[in-house]
Amino acid sequence: MSDYHGNGKLGFERNITILTMQVDRLEIELKDARECNKVKDKYWDQTRIDRNTYLIEKQILERKVEELETELYFCNRNKRVGEIVDGY
Repeated sequence: MSDYHGNGKLGFERNITILTMQVDRLEIELKDARECNKVKDKYWDQTRIDRNTYLIEKQILERKVEELETELYFCNRNKRVGEIVDGY
């Protein structure tokens, strides 16, 4: 009678089997989660590298724009000075 209520040897073996299956499933889920994390880490590392590269390139381009604006300012100023001197 106790076998039907899960208190006997059959119930104990059934519980062990269920627990073993749960542990196996959890181990598989853990392995999958670790693999997903590796892929995510690799993706985020590349994203971080790209972002930093773009930021550096942006800073370089901003400096170049400032230099070109300054050069343009002086070219325009010199042109106006030349026109004034030449009487235009």
